[in-house]
Order: sequence, then structure tokens, then C-alpha cells
Amino acid sequence: MSHLLVGLSLALIGSVALNASYLVQHAGSVAAPTIAFRHPMRTFGLLLRSRLWLAGGVLGMTGWAISIAALTQAPLSLVQAFLIGGIALLAPVAVRVLGHRLTPRELAGISLVLFALLVLLVGRGAVGVHSHFHNAALGFYLSGSICAGACLLLLRQRRTQMLAAAGGILYGAADVAIKALTGLADHHGITAVLTSPWLIAAIVASIGAFFCFQRALQSGRPMPVIALMTAGNNIVSIIGGLAVFGDPLGHRPAIALFHVAAFVLIVIAAWLLAPAQAAVTVPAGAHRELGLAH
Repeated sequence: MSHLLVGLSLALIGSVALNASYLVQHAGSVAAPTIAFRHPMRTFGLLLRSRLWLAGGVLGMTGWAISIAALTQAPLSLVQAFLIGGIALLAPVAVRVLGHRLTPRELAGISLVLFALLVLLVGRGAVGVHSHFHNAALGFYLSGSICAGACLLLLRQRRTQMLAAAGGILYGAADVAIKALTGLADHHGITAVLTSPWLIAAIVASIGAFFCFQRALQSGRPMPVIALMTAGNNIVSIIGGLAVFGDPLGHRPAIALFHVAAFVLIVIAAWLLAPAQAAVTVPAGAHRELGLAH
């Protein structure tokens, strides 16, 4: 089995595990306190007291670890696309478990995901991991992404939407930094990872994204919050894969054009699938309860 196929399979498995963890964590967060930016450790400590929330967290961390393993086997842009494919696979769970009926919009999203993933596999051949990068380019991209997320937090209008979008951008920046770390680990060992500034960037971006998204879920309707977060994450991650790591689009212009169109369809499909993902993450009528997503 090729590295590409292994990586994309891991991306699907990791995405299913991550999305499944949402439901478990939701069940354990019914009495969760409001997210407090000024008291992050206290808030996190209260969450850990719920065994269900902790079990969901373990499942989510497992899915996250699997998605990182996927990044060691396949290009970032493709892994991100197939992570959305996991949402499409899990969407029917909302029908059976939560009584959520898939709308024509959500069915269209699932169809778009499946079609786009097939297009992305056309003409790939032997595709490398593509974790090579220039420090200057990566630093510029991460700095710009983190600054963009921070600027959204300064806006007072549409506060919930800005929090969700900032969370998505920061999650995307974290994914780009983590991809760089997988390359360092492969070529220079774990010591290079532990001493890398990209590790600090990944941690800072992940923590900021976590609290932004959690607060947005508590203060707004889950569907637009999840849609904005997912869109921001996808855009930053996919562009980062293409611009920073040089992920290939295809050997011929026609194939490259089809692949660009497929990435656009992935982002659109993620938006269309937001209601189904919201049903799994935060069931209807529980807008102020916690859910965990990335």
C-alpha cells in the first residue's frame, strides 16, 4: 500500500474518531461552566471532572493523533480534504442516533465531498509527503494567519461569528505548523521538534483556537459557528499546503485545474455539511453546552 493511500485512509479514520468524540463530550458537558478566557486552567479543570467529557476527550485526542500520523504519509492539502470526507461518512450517524434528518443541502454536501475526493485522486500517481519548506515562508504564513485570527478577536460586531472564524484560522495555522514538525521529525529527529519554534506556534495556535471555538459554541447557534470554523480551518490548511509545502496540483494544467476546483468544492461541501456536524457536536436546544471540534 502506498504512503498516499495510507495517509488518506488515516485521515478518514481520524476524522470519524474526532467527530464521534463530539457526541461523547457533549453528553458530559451538560453542566459545564461558561468558558472564561481569564481562567483557562480553572475552566479546563472543571471539564475534566466529567468522566464522559474526559472519555470524549481521549477519543478526540486519539483521532487527532491519527490525523497527525496521516500528515506523515500524505500532503497537508489532501489530508485536510479527506478529513472533511470523514464528516460526510459520519453525517448519517446524526440520522440514526440523534434523529436528525439529512436535508437536501446536507445530502448535496455529502455528494460534493465524495465527488471532490475522487477528483483529487485522479492523476496523482506517486505523490510524496511534501513536508519540505522554507523557514521564511512558513514563518510569514503562520505569522499572517495568527495575526488575522487575533484581529478578528478585536472586532466587537458579530462577536460570535468572529470567534468562530478566528478559531478556524488558528486551527488551520496549527495544522500547518504540525505538518512542518512532522517533516522535522522525519529528517532530523525528535530533538529538532522539541527545540523548534514551530512547536511553540502549534501550541499557541491550538490553545487559542480551542478557547475561541468553545466560547463561540456557547454564545451562538452551532450551525453557523461550526460552518465558519470549518471553513477557516480548511482554507488556511489547504492554502498552507499548496503555498508553504508545495503540494502538487497535477502534472498537467488540465488536471491541476480540476484539483483546484475540487478543493473549492471541499470548502463549499464543508459549509453545506455544517448542520449535520452541528447535530453531532451540539444537539438542538443545547446551544450553551460545550462541544469539542478540530
